[in-house]
Amino acid sequence: MVRAGDVLEARVRLPHAEGAWPAIWTWRDGGQEVDVFEYHPDNPDLLELTNHVRDAHHSHRAPSIAPGALVDLRVRFGARSVTWWVNGTHVFADHRGVGRTWHAHLIVNLSISAGRYHPAPAPGVSEMSFEVPVLRVYRSTGTVV
Repeated sequence: MVRAGDVLEARVRLPHAEGAWPAIWTWRDGGQEVDVFEYHPDNPDLLELTNHVRDAHHSHRAPSIAPGALVDLRVRFGARSVTWWVNGTHVFADHRGVGRTWHAHLIVNLSISAGRYHPAPAPGVSEMSFEVPVLRVYRSTGTVV
């Protein structure tokens, strides 16, 4: 589980296939969700960064965000502000945070869009990939967990 004060670092390779929906996020007891990122190839230069715990969201656009791109992410789950860095650049601080006692399970997944909000995979697509070659979480003490 990650908790308030932890810092997550990840390197991800974004998928090419339309309908892919990769994400790194948190979840506990039906909530406590913070989206480190979500990505949809139909919006090729956009990462969605969201704190659902205290309702804050940022759509980060950059030329370095693209299908197949290798992207470095860093997120500090602060009690008073969740802060995101993309490829070493500070891109968003929500000034809402997650609260002192927040903790949640870390989830890394590749979902498949059903076509309601983003296009579903094209007919005949039988394979998708999403790579996470690096994933680390640091406690406020500086230790890797």
